[in-house]
Amino acid sequence: MYNLNDIKLNEKLRKYRESRNISITQLGKLISKSKSTISKYESGQVIPDIITLIEICNVLNIDLNELFPQNINTDILSIQNNLFKTSKLYFYYYTQNHLVTSIAELVNIKDSDIINVKFFNGVKDIEKYGNESSYYYEGTLTYDKTIGYINLENVDFQNTQHEKIQISFMIPWNYNINKTFFFIFALTPHSIPVIKKGIMSVSEISNIHDYDDCLKISKNELNKIKLNNAWILNDSNYDDLFFNKDTEFID
Repeated sequence: MYNLNDIKLNEKLRKYRESRNISITQLGKLISKSKSTISKYESGQVIPDIITLIEICNVLNIDLNELFPQNINTDILSIQNNLFKTSKLYFYYYTQNHLVTSIAELVNIKDSDIINVKFFNGVKDIEKYGNESSYYYEGTLTYDKTIGYINLENVDFQNTQHEKIQISFMIPWNYNINKTFFFIFALTPHSIPVIKKGIMSVSEISNIHDYDDCLKISKNELNKIKLNNAWILNDSNYDDLFFNKDTEFID
């Protein structure tokens, strides 16, 4: 069923149009509507008919379902065959000494081991992350007995900024995951490849700054990178840092 109290169709039309860097005039020409008509759609004065909505979706390259939220119990769908036993994950990493918080929503694909992921990067307000994240990605999560991958694509990119990212994380043999380290392979705002280390958790970490020593690259870690000519995630140095803090991080 559709949630009529949370459609906000006009706001979504404006958001997707602006994210595609398409003006009101351009959109009107592409679907044979006047500028004033498009303005009325986005102000909520007029609700477009279904054919017009489909035409708009085609121009903006979005799915019709993205405009109409449904009352689906994602918590139930998400925890089926989900090693995290939760529908939401929290990610923390540093960019130029600025702590970045991100949230991933997990939903299982029916009769499949693949999990759909909606990734909200750069969340400013945990309670309003769906509307206030810096970047938005969609993709899938897959894993085996020892390693997991989250492969994502920026579906809210502008101009030529087309970005695909991957998050890799280790899985312990006992599958008892509360928190773990991850590598994120992404792009800088100037489209330059970058790798960052972070902490992934099944719940919000209110005291995340207590783990700054773990999130930031240490001198010992730099020496190991030089020695191996590689950045290796599964390192006993990480475990030492965690155990010294009496945390519940996995081994």
